[in-house]
Formats: sequence, C-alpha cells, structure tokens
Amino acid sequence: MNHFPPLKWRSDCRCYQVRITKGAFRSMVKLAIQHIPNEIGTSLVGSYSDDGHRAVIHGIAPLSPDSSGSPTSFIRGILGLRDFFDRLLARFRRKRHYVGEWHSHPNGPPAASPKDDRDQKAIAHDEKTDCFECILVIVGDDLSASPSLGVYIYSRTRGKIPLNSM
Repeated sequence: MNHFPPLKWRSDCRCYQVRITKGAFRSMVKLAIQHIPNEIGTSLVGSYSDDGHRAVIHGIAPLSPDSSGSPTSFIRGILGLRDFFDRLLARFRRKRHYVGEWHSHPNGPPAASPKDDRDQKAIAHDEKTDCFECILVIVGDDLSASPSLGVYIYSRTRGKIPLNSM
C-alpha cells in the first residue's frame, strides 16, 4: 500500500492529539480489505501521554473469533482479548494497552454513526476498561485504492470530540 492518509490528528481545542503508526494503519487496512464487503474491526493497542491527552496507536488486537460483521454493521467479539491484553501489559511493562476501537466502513465515509457513538460512550464510561479517553478510528471509502480515516475521542467528562488531520 503506497497511499497513506494523514496519520496525525488533533482536536480543534488542540487539547487532544492521536498519532497512528504506519504499521497500525497497514494492519487495519489489510484486515478491512480481507473482509470486504463486510465491516470488521478490533481493539486498538497504544499508549497515552501522562496527562492522557496525547496518544499513539501502535497496533491492533487480533480479531476475536466471536466477532461478526455485515455490509452495514460490526460487533466486536471478546474471546481471547483479556489474555491478549494481559500478555501485552506484561510484555511492555504496562506502557502499551487498550486505547479504544477501530472498524471499517467499506465504500462508505469514515464517519461515526449513532450506534458507534453509543458504543464508544459506553466504553468510556465503563470503569473496567480504564479508558476514560477512548479513541475510535474508522477506516472508510475505497479501502483498496485510497482508504481514509475518521478519528474521534470519546471522553468520560467531555463527550465526543472529533479530531482533524494535521
């Protein structure tokens, strides 16, 4: 894949910033292409700055076998994720962990739907996830030729915050 959309994103208030590594982007697009025409996604692996307002997405979790997608929806499963993140936390000494979710919108805009908003707000407010600034990345448009990204923060205290490419 030669086409990379912008991989740095920032909120209008300049408080939040997300950077996506090229490897993470490639992994998302590869999985999305494999599942066309259906939506697909997994959890995001990353790290936060000490204040929690800057994040780097280093990779993605493996696809849970109980996940399911259709051309217009995606439900991420949970099988194996706890073990994956436990091993990840140990390997990286708690420096890499769960930071949110991503999924694809094949041949559709990379914009969050009302269902996406509900799901992400629920994750941000779920104290078990320990992700009060939850990231959502949507990979959309023509996934094979020129995929585009939508990036959002769902803050436990500030709600939905769309980010703009830098």
